[in-house]
Formats: sequence, structure tokens, C-alpha cells
Amino acid sequence: MKYSIGEMSKLFGIPVTTLRHYHNKGIFKAFYIDEESGYRYYSSEQFELLNNILNLRYSKVPLERIKEYTEKGELTSLKKLFENQRDELRMKIEELERAERSVEERLRYIEEVEGIERFGRIIVEKKPVRRIFSVKNSFVTEEELELVVRELGRVSDFSASLVLGSVGLIMRREGEWEKYSGVYLVGEKFPEALQVEEQPEGEYIRVYFKGTRNDSPRYYKMMEEYIEEKGVEVEGPYYEMALVSNSMASKEREYIRVIEIKKKS
Repeated sequence: MKYSIGEMSKLFGIPVTTLRHYHNKGIFKAFYIDEESGYRYYSSEQFELLNNILNLRYSKVPLERIKEYTEKGELTSLKKLFENQRDELRMKIEELERAERSVEERLRYIEEVEGIERFGRIIVEKKPVRRIFSVKNSFVTEEELELVVRELGRVSDFSASLVLGSVGLIMRREGEWEKYSGVYLVGEKFPEALQVEEQPEGEYIRVYFKGTRNDSPRYYKMMEEYIEEKGVEVEGPYYEMALVSNSMASKEREYIRVIEIKKKS
């Protein structure tokens, strides 16, 4: 018994255009074509082959590989086809899982930023240990900053991780609040060859503020006044980080930065 292309379309729940495409690609050809009308007809003996092709497509096997299989029609070639596709799917699943973890991390980050309530006020907060890798290069201008950040990404092989919440600036307590001494990258896993430091856990004097790097000197001065007034002993440099900038918000009034320094234990 023969079936028209429309009947095959209904029987298998696939578009007529798909059957035409399979025919033109040599993947699933009609067994008979009427010379006068040009109509294509299929036989019931072809049902199993089409089922197999649709199963392969469901498994995301490319048409080129399906064509190779249909031309050979061997069990061993079908097995190899599925083995290759399984390996590729596993790789894609791993990539998607990594992408999902990245999305979840960014969502958590945004929720944390949204939870900041006190701006422009000195606070003391406990902070867990963090692993950082830094590049010590002095800079003042935005252009110089970008060059140092690119160097950080190149040396650490973490260029894709240079996002808000992971990259910060280092400021020495020298009173020149416009000249930074380096940049740092926060992470959990670094290449073994890198000399990674630890920001120790403990209490940190911190100020969150809305604005850009041009507003930072004002808050460094505020921090210094607080340290002197309270007689607090601190250690290490200042760490500054943009939490929200032009990559996340279009208006400067929505930009958020934080400056912190560790209290001596």
C-alpha cells in the first residue's frame, strides 16, 4: 500500500516540509514519484526506517550523520552513531550545568546587592576568608585601570570571570586616594602556578556607597577619620569593589561600590 506525503505527515505527526527536506537530502526518499504529477508516495515498509530517523533526530543527531547511517544501514554503524551522540550530549549537558551554575551565582549576587540597606555609613561586618590573586600595578586613570584588569585576566587565565563582584581595586594607606596600587580577583579555584593570597576572615570596617570611582576619595577620607576617631587598629590595604556599574545599570545613581579594610585581630 502506498501513502501520499500528506498521509505520511499525518501518520507521523511531522510537517510535509520535513519529509520533502529529508527526501532532498537523500535521508528518507519516497519509494515512488508519479512522473506526471510529481507527487511522492511512500510504502508501509518504510515506516520503521522513518521511525528510526525521527528517533535519531529526537536524540539530536545531525542530519549529515543520519544520512551516513541510512546509506550504510548497518547495526554497527547505528551503535557507533549513538555512542558518538551520547558522548557529545554528555559534553553539552556539562556545559549547560556550568552555565546554570553561573546564572545561579549571578542571581544570588544580585539578590545580595539588592539586600544592601545602609549607604554612606561606616559599618563593621564579619567576613569569611577569601582567596584572591592580585596584580600589583599602580594606576590612576580608567584607561590604566582597564590595562591592569586585562593583565589580571591574562596572567590568571580567568578572563571570562572578570565580572562584577569578582574584581576589585587595591589602595594603600598613603593618603593619595586617587592612585591605586593594583587589582585583585576573588575566586575559589586558581591555577596551581599562581601565587594566591588569602584575605583572612575577621571583622572588616566597610562602607557601601552609591556612585562611581570618582566618588571614592571622599569615602576613603571618611574611613580614615573613623579609624582615627575610634582608635581602631587596622591591617593590610584597602580593598574597593564595584558591585553595580554600567554593565548592570544605566544610571549612575544606581551604581554601588564598597570599600573595606581589616581590623587587627
